Amino acid sequence: MNFKMDSIFDSTAFNQNLFFPRPDYSSPPGNAEEIYIEVEPEIKVHARKFPASSARFSLIYFHGNGEVVSDYNDLAQVFGAIGGELVAVDYRGYGKSTGSPSLRTVLNDACSIFEYLTKNKIVRSDICIMGRSLGSASAIELGVKYPEINACVIESGYADPIPLVERRGLRVDSITPEENAVFNNSQKIKKITSPLLIMHGKEDMIISYAEAELNFKNASSKVKELELIDGVGHNDILLAPNNKYFGTLEKFFSKVF
Repeated sequence: MNFKMDSIFDSTAFNQNLFFPRPDYSSPPGNAEEIYIEVEPEIKVHARKFPASSARFSLIYFHGNGEVVSDYNDLAQVFGAIGGELVAVDYRGYGKSTGSPSLRTVLNDACSIFEYLTKNKIVRSDICIMGRSLGSASAIELGVKYPEINACVIESGYADPIPLVERRGLRVDSITPEENAVFNNSQKIKKITSPLLIMHGKEDMIISYAEAELNFKNASSKVKELELIDGVGHNDILLAPNNKYFGTLEKFFSKVF
């Protein structure tokens, strides 16, 4: 793994303030399938598949930096009802996973995880990648690297990596071309061509909806939608009035699948 060791994105100060891993010792729901993917020797990332016989596609979901897979146990049935068989993925050090996370390893691991899930036919042939908040980086990474993916959903995602650094209480005036190519969602999203949905709460005080607008503007997908949801912020977007959150997803999924 070759990268600049003096990059702020590889620094302990940045990554310890970006990630909030917590262990999870709870038992999975009765129908769930536990998956452990070796991303490096002796380092395994945990994922959980929630079988849904009536689903039309697999929904590979990368959560936010303060969540774990089990937080989605109760939501899996709802995703299944609108067509997506949920496969929720943790990061290194989260839940039942081993190792310690960094933004760079998160991106590399996303590719290893996707290849494992597809090669072992754990997921269906039709696939949507979805990333929430920090998970937007994983989703966009996969959307760029694997154009065969059928659709991509970005929820409350970031665009520019400089504000991402500054939200960690650090200071950076500029980033290198290598850092820009690896970590800048708003630049990378230009390479995504699959159908794309971007959702963001208008009251989001953590990541401004202006970042969603920038990602949407830059996206090259011929089929792309931007849904800015009134009355909700970063962590309560699921509670949007009039079932706006799942209603938006269902309409998008119906168009794509």
